[in-house]
Amino acid sequence: MDLDKLLHAWTEFTSHEHIVPEVSPIVASSWERCRARINPFQTIKFNKLNPDHFLAAQVASFDLISIARPIMEDISINLKSNQEAVVLLNGTGYILDMQADSKVLELLAGMGIATGELFTEGHVGTNALGLALTERMPVEVYGPEHYCFQFHDLADAAAPVFDVSGRVLGVLGLLTTTDRYQPYSLSLVIAGAKAIEAQRQADSLLAENNSQLAQLIAILDTISEGIVVWNGERVLIHINNYATRVMERSAQGLVGQKTDDFLSYPPFIQAAIDAHEPLTDVETNLIIGQKTVNCILSLRFVVNKNGLQWIIATFRPITEVRQLIHRQVGAHARLTLDDIPGDSPQMKRVQTFVKSAALAKASILIRGEVGTGKNVLAGAIHNESLRREGPFIIFACSSVPNELAVSELIGYEEGPASKRPGGRPSKFELAQGGTLFFQDVDALPLEAQAILLNVLELGMVQRMGGDRPIEVDLRVVVSTAAKIEKLVVEGRFRRDLFYRLSAFTITLPSLRERPKDIPMIVERICSRLSRQLNHPLSLGPGVLEVMKKYPWPGNIRELEAVLGPAASMVGPDGVIELAHLPVPVRNLSWSMAGDLEEHKIQPWIDVERQTIVQAAELCRGNLSRMAQVLGIGRTTLWRKIKKYGVYMEDYRNTPYPDQGT
Repeated sequence: MDLDKLLHAWTEFTSHEHIVPEVSPIVASSWERCRARINPFQTIKFNKLNPDHFLAAQVASFDLISIARPIMEDISINLKSNQEAVVLLNGTGYILDMQADSKVLELLAGMGIATGELFTEGHVGTNALGLALTERMPVEVYGPEHYCFQFHDLADAAAPVFDVSGRVLGVLGLLTTTDRYQPYSLSLVIAGAKAIEAQRQADSLLAENNSQLAQLIAILDTISEGIVVWNGERVLIHINNYATRVMERSAQGLVGQKTDDFLSYPPFIQAAIDAHEPLTDVETNLIIGQKTVNCILSLRFVVNKNGLQWIIATFRPITEVRQLIHRQVGAHARLTLDDIPGDSPQMKRVQTFVKSAALAKASILIRGEVGTGKNVLAGAIHNESLRREGPFIIFACSSVPNELAVSELIGYEEGPASKRPGGRPSKFELAQGGTLFFQDVDALPLEAQAILLNVLELGMVQRMGGDRPIEVDLRVVVSTAAKIEKLVVEGRFRRDLFYRLSAFTITLPSLRERPKDIPMIVERICSRLSRQLNHPLSLGPGVLEVMKKYPWPGNIRELEAVLGPAASMVGPDGVIELAHLPVPVRNLSWSMAGDLEEHKIQPWIDVERQTIVQAAELCRGNLSRMAQVLGIGRTTLWRKIKKYGVYMEDYRNTPYPDQGT
């Protein structure tokens, strides 16, 4: 550049406001802006930040400084001479940092140029750093192109630094004397500015990726499923918090290890991994160290052109899956002892016995006629027990065909490929931690009886087609309306199972044995029907007396069947009259006459003596066992034995009847 021509051009403008053609348009525009507010011959008084404000400015631009400083140092090292200063301005024009040797810094300080100074066009006149900030483009200013005479010995080049949105973050510049200025200076600062932008963008992308990764890890850690990820070399690269809790190992102790060192699975899982074949909701056993986890497992694979990258396994213990199912389908007992109304002595004894028996672990046998509420009592026992938070599963023995009873009871394993979720868990597994209620246990086939006995004795079940025993922890409650002792004698019910099930025996009295409870039961039923029909119900004159005299062979179930239709026939007043009751109920004499014509009634004394004799034969003269089977006290039994002249010695040495197997 020709200093004389530039000095002539500057003189023409400052003296005559005339711009010669040799002046670049960007410099000429800057001179025009400076003319009205800056005296080119006056020494510039710099606007320097105080130390506190300068520190605040540096902190605000910390990211820019931390990225730019290594680049500024590289530029300074690679310059051919040591007479240049590399300068960084922030977005408002303050000098944040300078890289130069002490002589150059001293020279610039003599001109008032130092860190913390404001170096914009509006304060110090035309210069490359201020122009780059104003014009948003790379600029070089040489000697007399500076508007202020004070800086005519300087030559500078500068380039703006942008963020990804196009906002100017600052300016990277190079300051030197005119005799030291190199033609490549502008290219050097442009390259430096681009390097700062690229590094800052890379850091921003890395920070964003790290933030997204942290968010992803946080999301994975909130998922209530175990997630394990390993690469093609079987090295674990991620495990979420849920999986570490199930495995009882820390993530730090597992990540980076070979999965073969701590994880084992069945051959079909390994075959799926080798074939990169996804699996969905497969029931299997995972062996984690010395611990076996029965779980539902899914596998997914990430494969690219270089081959297998990741294997992603998700799993959840089967016990938690079943707990979720139980909550969703309502596999819980809703009824309690409060739902079994009765103030009669018989029901008081039942309620007292239930409260003590429910807290034990042994099985419970509920006996009673059809319709006495055995199902309700079974649910109440569950809710009184320590297993009340567990599932309550019902197995209706009489409604399952004999040929299907075993498969329904013990379930079956998955198909031959063992990769499809086609298996079915046993009822014992579904009742894990809770109660399994066998309704009408007398209808259970002998083969199923043997399975039930094995589970009670061993605490394990094996599915159909399976080769693995599954530990189960549950309580068994059974009910029957049959004379089960007779089934034992006939070989249709296993004797050993009967003894095992009847550790606690509860006999529900029939409704005719407790007429005192009928008003309370009727009130409960009417209250429920009132809510269903959305209008009040009451009984007319004489209705309750008739109900108390009727024998109710169907017990509470029959009572509900009578009141339901009657409630639907009442008038606007909601009163159930005698006319709304069935003929057999309101005309008891007609009902009893019909019964007497069809049946020959055996005297009660003969029935009672025959029952005691059957109990003596079954229990081989053991008074305590007989009292338990008959559901009466030992003293009462002894009195009746004396009354009927039954001699226990005749039965104590008799063999048990043959038992079905």
